[in-house]
Amino acid sequence: MAGSKNRNSGIYVLIFHLSNDVTMTIGKRGELDFQSGWYGYVESGKSGVEARVRRHLRTHDRPHWHLDYLMHLGKPTTAIIGHTEESLECPLARHLETIFPVVPRFGSSDCRCSRHLFHSPEQSSLEKAALQGMTALGCTPVPIQVDWIWDTEAK
Repeated sequence: MAGSKNRNSGIYVLIFHLSNDVTMTIGKRGELDFQSGWYGYVESGKSGVEARVRRHLRTHDRPHWHLDYLMHLGKPTTAIIGHTEESLECPLARHLETIFPVVPRFGSSDCRCSRHLFHSPEQSSLEKAALQGMTALGCTPVPIQVDWIWDTEAK
């Protein structure tokens, strides 16, 4: 079962909106094109899933993860969190890949997946698929409304 004794570890899908098409350099990946629309980013927070989500919602002087390069151009709306000690981010990414177009090798440099970022014209379809995927994996998904944290001291 995907339940967790450590309520801090887990997986998440961070959903955000890009209002315009954008081309940008993403670290060593180089230049990538992103269409306007809704994006769902799948990742884990093994030592603190809520803290990891909050970190993505802050501004950063130097990007660390692929998402840090792109996130500041978008509008975050929802984080769907599933608490688990199991490594379920890749199975969740595989589930979403069957439904949505992917941005290849985005956010997946620490695993064998080819994708962790998904595009959709609709927010509701991303949320629904993330909820269904986590439930199918044995997690109880918790959707949380999110917005930017403009805390410059917490970089």
